[in-house]
Amino acid sequence: MDAERWLTSELASFVCAACGQAYGKGRIQLIAQRDELYFVDLSCEHCGSQAVAIVTIEVDGDRATLEGGELVRAPETDPDAAPDGPPISPDDVIDAHEVLKDFEGDIHQLIARFHGAER
Repeated sequence: MDAERWLTSELASFVCAACGQAYGKGRIQLIAQRDELYFVDLSCEHCGSQAVAIVTIEVDGDRATLEGGELVRAPETDPDAAPDGPPISPDDVIDAHEVLKDFEGDIHQLIARFHGAER
């Protein structure tokens, strides 16, 4: 496997900083390479955010490791495991809409509202 395909394969398990979903192989593009530095364009298909990462690859014998700065690798999950809690119902969506329709403020104020400590 060449370096670009290996890098794309490894980065596919990293998650978007905006929404936390894995990027996936089709949304990663190598922009440039300078020595051990790889400049990579990451595009999230879930929320549409874009990021550019500078990644280093360190080779030790037949083993390579990747360092992506602030990139976060998705946790290992069992694809057959049941999700925690019940599924989101249409009533849940309506309730969320009711809470947010007249709300003016930022995410911190919204969270504080539900913890009883308005900022």
